[in-house]
Amino acid sequence: MTSAFEQLAPLASRGMVLNLDAMREALTHFGHPERDVDTVHIAGTNGKGSVAAMTASVLGAAGRRVGLYTSPHLHRFAERINIAGSPIDDGLASRLTAEVLAAVARGAIAPLTFFEAATVLAWRAFRAEGCDAVVLEVGLGGRLDATTVCAPTVCAITRIARDHEAILGDSLEAIAAEKAGILKPGVPCVLGPSMPTEVRRTLGEAAARVGAPLIDAQGVRDDGAGWRLPLGGGLKVPPVLGGAYQRDNVAVVAGLVAALRASGVAVDDAAVAAGLGAVRWPGRYERVGRFLLDAAHNPDGLDALVAAVRREGLDVGAAVFGASRDKDQVAMTGRLAALLPPARRFFAAAPMPRAEAPSVLAGHHGGVACEGVAEALAQAEAVAGEGQTVLVCGSIFVVAAARAALMGVAQEPFVGL
Repeated sequence: MTSAFEQLAPLASRGMVLNLDAMREALTHFGHPERDVDTVHIAGTNGKGSVAAMTASVLGAAGRRVGLYTSPHLHRFAERINIAGSPIDDGLASRLTAEVLAAVARGAIAPLTFFEAATVLAWRAFRAEGCDAVVLEVGLGGRLDATTVCAPTVCAITRIARDHEAILGDSLEAIAAEKAGILKPGVPCVLGPSMPTEVRRTLGEAAARVGAPLIDAQGVRDDGAGWRLPLGGGLKVPPVLGGAYQRDNVAVVAGLVAALRASGVAVDDAAVAAGLGAVRWPGRYERVGRFLLDAAHNPDGLDALVAAVRREGLDVGAAVFGASRDKDQVAMTGRLAALLPPARRFFAAAPMPRAEAPSVLAGHHGGVACEGVAEALAQAEAVAGEGQTVLVCGSIFVVAAARAALMGVAQEPFVGL
């Protein structure tokens, strides 16, 4: 049987359609699988994937059968639809996808984009597999994202920074207004602890119009031996995932747990500690030998990565970097220029249409343009001294290609949707 990814791939040519009508129609046709399940909906410029993974792990530790929907995937499309801690079964994904596309073909529902069809597939899979809790990561923005056709129990906005300005707006306030599109009447929304004043004001005004209670996430304290969460008496857990920037994300998770508890969802402290201790989120401050992989794909993300590297005192000997054409490349390559000299900065492109040419990236502040990710890894490792770390960052697709090469993992084609 043709795989779900092979069936969906032709839809990528439709790009994005920023309208929720087709999603509403499709979910209605399939009996509203998005209803009658505890749902956590998470938006944000950075951190939303990490928060989604942590929240799903915590709910799983609390005894729930959890569906987790994230994007994009690192290596296989099935990673986007995770059920009870594992990627969706290939046979189930293929069958359900065929049914969705058959409904389109016979005119029962409107044509769908790649991301819309994947989202419908996810909801159908979560119902078929008996999930009683679902965690959704917003794909882009919030107001018109396909995931926004849901009935959340709680939601979160992790962080607002400049990214996708051509679609979301060229100011923090405009971007915040788009993210605020996930707010729904009476549904609590947790806000990340590092919101600029103008962003907090925009979100507050949007919440007041909608009637959505806002919860400001409280900071997570690092006492040297663990992280102290703002829950009850101050739950203590080991440092979660890699990178000091994860403390803000953990603070959002703690806020979500508090909101879920207030909504009647049972999540005790033991589940929080166990779930956070078990979570894994590949490609985000992940060590693979001497390589440190992090999908810091915008200036805000790269700032957080550089700060984490410096905080830990890592000796970085070289970096491999790639970016999509729609990103602020000058700002990001400038961050790398402040960290390493040109001869230790290597630029590569992932095999996808949106990837910027390495020569263009190298032209901003200097560096070495490479033919591919594998060549960049080899050259970076060659110049790095013994014991030094090689940083691989930028586009998640470059990180995925590097991870696949370093770990010998099979790589499905990239779809940046």
